[in-house]
Amino acid sequence: MFTFNRGSWEDGSPLPEWEGNEDLDSYLERIGYTQARHQFGHEHGGQLEIYESSRGNSFYASVCPSGTTCYEVFLPDFPSFMIFMRDYGTVFASEASNVSTQQILELLEKLFQAQHGHSAHGFCHECDPAAWKAREQRLKSQ
Repeated sequence: MFTFNRGSWEDGSPLPEWEGNEDLDSYLERIGYTQARHQFGHEHGGQLEIYESSRGNSFYASVCPSGTTCYEVFLPDFPSFMIFMRDYGTVFASEASNVSTQQILELLEKLFQAQHGHSAHGFCHECDPAAWKAREQRLKSQ
């Protein structure tokens, strides 16, 4: 557990410790944080989840850089939250964008393969007649 206070990192936090087999939702409820979260990143990779205090005066961040090990960060006030998001939130937002882009690209490649019967990186006389003709001329001249 860490505290991020207006740009400075500190070991530990004033939040109570987790109890036994307590899950995250139970822990957050017990210490007074809402169940609603703002998530940045991707569920199968690096991600950052932000929870707001029920009283609205502090924030709790669960930071999972690789998707496995998570770190807790206590953000004592709104300025600390804003500095934290400015400094670290974009890393996780760009990760989510990258993963989404990769998924869209894979889907488009599958769709192209289904429609054309060949890889999107290849070409045929129907999908790219000019490249096909140039290929044919190259093969004839060899």
